[in-house]
Amino acid sequence: MLVAFGALVVAYATALRAFDPALDVQQARRLAARTIAEADAARLDARFVVAVIAVESSWRPRAVSAAGARGLGQLMPATAAALHVDARDPDENVHGSVVQLAALLARYRTLPRSARYERALAAYNAGPAAVARAGGVPPYPQTRRYVRRVLELWRRLCGG
Repeated sequence: MLVAFGALVVAYATALRAFDPALDVQQARRLAARTIAEADAARLDARFVVAVIAVESSWRPRAVSAAGARGLGQLMPATAAALHVDARDPDENVHGSVVQLAALLARYRTLPRSARYERALAAYNAGPAAVARAGGVPPYPQTRRYVRRVLELWRRLCGG
């Protein structure tokens, strides 16, 4: 089992370095192992997490958005504080991002799978209040593009 996990980490690390070639091999492997472990603990598909972070920051640990979102999963300072993570720390950012994604998916658990993922992604991007007001994915072009990009990348990472 350990050999299989090691091979999985190497495969994921290779993907992470494809998104951000500036990641060194060691850093990519550490982030890959962390992502797989966090996703597994939250019962999420690690490829889904990889897709979200790829769209959010292209796996650049020091990414900062114009709105002030930080790190790999582009956590806003208030979200990071509520999750008790340091958004600037890559390992903590992955943890916080996974916890946030899992919570959003749980929030929409009664919906069919595709609607659940669409709304969770929209809420991750635009906030749950915007999703509630819209009764689904808000009509913001940036949010709609974001949801589409993550879902398309996730499908590609799954081999589809």
